[in-house]
Amino acid sequence: MKENNKTPRTPRTMELPRPEKVTCPYGESYQADVVVIGCGFAGLNAAVSAKEAGQNVFVIDKGKPGYSGLSPWPSSFRWFDPERGDDEEAFKEAMKRGGDYLCNLRWYECWLKESKGIYERLTDWGILAQYPKAAEAGDFYEREDFVGYREMFDKFDRHKKWIEVLNRYEIPYLEHTMVTDLIAGAAQSGAETESQTENDARKICGVMAFHVPSGQVITVSAKAVVMATGGGSYKPTGYPVGGDTFDGEYMAWEMGLPITGKEFEDFHTTSSQAPGNVFLDNHWQYLENIWLCGGDVDLESAAGYASAKGYAMVMKRVQNSVNGVPLANGSEIQNVATANYTRRGGSKVYETDPEEVRSGKMSTPVAASTLAGAATGMCCHLTSGVFCGLGETDGKTEIAGLYVAGDGIHATSPSGSAYPCGVGFTSCFTSIDGDHAGRAAASYAASESFAPLPEEEIQLKKEEMLAPLGRENGFDPNWARDVLHSIMAPYWITVVKSEETLKAALVQVEYMRDHVIPKLQAATSHDLRLCIEMKHKVLSAELKLRAGLERKESRGTTYREDYPFRDDENFLCYITQRKAENGESTFDKVPVPDAWAGDREEAYQSRYVFYFPGEPEKMGFQLPERGRKGKGERK
Repeated sequence: MKENNKTPRTPRTMELPRPEKVTCPYGESYQADVVVIGCGFAGLNAAVSAKEAGQNVFVIDKGKPGYSGLSPWPSSFRWFDPERGDDEEAFKEAMKRGGDYLCNLRWYECWLKESKGIYERLTDWGILAQYPKAAEAGDFYEREDFVGYREMFDKFDRHKKWIEVLNRYEIPYLEHTMVTDLIAGAAQSGAETESQTENDARKICGVMAFHVPSGQVITVSAKAVVMATGGGSYKPTGYPVGGDTFDGEYMAWEMGLPITGKEFEDFHTTSSQAPGNVFLDNHWQYLENIWLCGGDVDLESAAGYASAKGYAMVMKRVQNSVNGVPLANGSEIQNVATANYTRRGGSKVYETDPEEVRSGKMSTPVAASTLAGAATGMCCHLTSGVFCGLGETDGKTEIAGLYVAGDGIHATSPSGSAYPCGVGFTSCFTSIDGDHAGRAAASYAASESFAPLPEEEIQLKKEEMLAPLGRENGFDPNWARDVLHSIMAPYWITVVKSEETLKAALVQVEYMRDHVIPKLQAATSHDLRLCIEMKHKVLSAELKLRAGLERKESRGTTYREDYPFRDDENFLCYITQRKAENGESTFDKVPVPDAWAGDREEAYQSRYVFYFPGEPEKMGFQLPERGRKGKGERK
């Protein structure tokens, strides 16, 4: 071997040695005005906005900021820009109809007004930097040289920008640290009223976590906390969200907060010939730009646009689940770049002006996807999480000083129950959501003092957290994860639901809750993380099944085979559930305001833009021959 003074480069396929012991680089306790849990799009914006408001901010991420959760995976980014011809009324009409009238227009109007500013902010941070796609940057695509392409454009890598931004604003952060508990004490802000709930009389005072590599338990004293913890999936399949595990949802449930939107399912698909191959139909788009989108709706096309999206994202998914899909071998390639601008979410201006930046999603060709269930357990974007009320726009919860932000933890529901005007909406909206929560948390913290952490409660929570490490006999969390996935993954649980199938799954999930989760066993701190995550996943599955049983209708991305129709009289509402004293779910209905509900007197056939299997027959009307598969096909 030729001698030189250079350090030899580690081969790309070599696995680094595993250390026998990891020392925690962090201390055991911290203090900050505002603590942000999770650092994706929502968490990063919350942290920066709270810091700009003059507060001392501290970020905790279970993975690494920019590399964990859902934020590494968006392929497009949409904003509203009236200067480019965007029509506010058209966008609202498409969103209302396509979302089956469960859209929170108060939050949607925030997006209409603020999304351009967020686009400019993220552009300044380098997160939206544009560079050539793989098919136009040499022979990377032909050689399937993913690593070479990434290294060629390494300076544009958006994942690294998160930490660069935190450093720019001098915001300290802990990585690979899992928050397991919120700590709250009694609020001292005046006498209680008759209408004041138990939660209203509580005040956040900190969080409890552990550093996963070393197992070091950490406490953080805080005046305010923003949970931007994301949603989750029971097991990674065709969409890489396995690191999202409903952590914030579990903590909110334990605090007695209302949860909503669990019945609305994720719409992403995977490839039928290789449903577990995450890169087969996604590989290049995760290395390329976040493509810029928007401007694809006008008043003339609003209803038709919503109809087409409803068919593609809901009806086609239902039909493929019921009827099966054609035999595939992976040879069918989907070239989004050659699709019409409306298919890829681009601006109409792009047709005549190639300099228009909102060109739409233009990822390098990938294998076509057809099969529902890419992320079992994940809900339709922005519908699920803590319900903070229809009038709020800052993520303020019933616990004083506790705020929520982002997809899967703050149930803002700006796009309703079916994500009708998607293609880049979520990454932009969660940034706005995080900005609001960060500013609100900073404003609250500025007028508060630190409350002492209850040592006795912390000790009890620490013992509960570490319990799996002390069990001599028990169950492996990886096995438990696979069992839960097998219960929740079938299409008759997530896509084509009924009273019978949901109740059958609920019996099994309840058994896991009572007989498996209390016996999960951990040999290392990494195993401990998996044990805690399984507790969160089982609760999520239970809440999802109960919400599915409670909504006795079909709407958006939830289809009840035994109730294959919209029931505006009983279910044009948000269904919330919260933990009762006995641990069971208690439900409530929050009606949609009349201003958001469209024309209730409009004929059913025109009020809704696509129909579920069995819906026309149940409602007593017949579809035209061309519309039998859903109104979206008429285009």
